[in-house]
Amino acid sequence: MAARTAGPSGWGTCLRTVCLHGPESTGKSTLARRLADHFGAVMVPEFGRLYCEIFGNDCDLEDLRAIRRGHDLLAAAGRRKATNLLILDTDAVMTAVWADVLLGTRPADLNAITDAADFYLLCDIDVPFKADSIRYFPEHSARQTMFERTRAELESRHLPFAVIRGDGEARLDAAVAAVTQRFPELVVQ
Repeated sequence: MAARTAGPSGWGTCLRTVCLHGPESTGKSTLARRLADHFGAVMVPEFGRLYCEIFGNDCDLEDLRAIRRGHDLLAAAGRRKATNLLILDTDAVMTAVWADVLLGTRPADLNAITDAADFYLLCDIDVPFKADSIRYFPEHSARQTMFERTRAELESRHLPFAVIRGDGEARLDAAVAAVTQRFPELVVQ
């Protein structure tokens, strides 16, 4: 993916985007916050979680479209505020996967991705499932299927990614190593 140039507050700097990707309850939100803290980056939270907490997770096509628009708006705001690195806690690529899972089909507007992240961290299902009011798939086999779907999505779109495994500090260390390997200019001094 081509690097983006930051807006007026950071002319000449290269803005990199890293997106957390994968099944629910794999620690993406926690990892996104911790990565942002580690790198001194801007982190964009998952809009879909907020949407489902307010309106419920019985999502139809119009709900997924609203979630996509919400993700896009938050990411645009994040791009305006970030200087070197933007951490996204999911994006439109994941919404496209959810369209397949929830609707059994993927409309063209949810499939079209024009602003994919520069790098994806695909979180493995090697951490315990933590149930909450909006989660769908607690069973291991369903989590494994969702992991394979999310991996296949990144591969089919030829998006660069690293699989992140481990719990707690090991997961953070793996994510930091993957990001710094991909973008060595981001190494914190």
